[in-house]
Amino acid sequence: MSSDTIQRILPINGAFLRLMQPDQLEKLYELLELNRDYLREHIPGIDLIRTREDLQKRWITKKKNSLQFGLWLDEQLVGRCRLTRDENSSSADIGYWLSKYHQGHGLMTASVKDLVQFAFEVWNVRRVEIHCGANNLKSRAIPERLGFINEGILPNDPGIQVNGQMASSVIYSRCNPNQQ
Repeated sequence: MSSDTIQRILPINGAFLRLMQPDQLEKLYELLELNRDYLREHIPGIDLIRTREDLQKRWITKKKNSLQFGLWLDEQLVGRCRLTRDENSSSADIGYWLSKYHQGHGLMTASVKDLVQFAFEVWNVRRVEIHCGANNLKSRAIPERLGFINEGILPNDPGIQVNGQMASSVIYSRCNPNQQ
């Protein structure tokens, strides 16, 4: 299967991850706009995407070794996940957000679980990390639920600004059980 057709079925009826394609950016922008006030509380740099063109530019300059997935429920885009591989350290990190209207049903937990499996089995990485805002309890609950280890808090992480203020982030990690 080529990387531009990756689709992962999730164990929730009607839910799946699909690699985002440029023709889906309009739907992603609409979802972002619908959730902008909510996302602003937790996602660094969300207000740097003010227009469709900003999203397009960000899409074009996305990182090498990064897969951007849309989280779909019954053919409706409800969230986004990113899996990025660092070949130098044989690790990967996962980022995610979900529409406030679709939370509480296990969609993102199932998505992250699937991406961890993908990273371990397909990319054969040693370790997967998730960085969450220290105050984002819903986001932090996902790696905790999936057995990640809380490695600690980075106080005033200079890489994370939420609502114009420096934020602390929590690093979670999980090692590949096939490489121990």
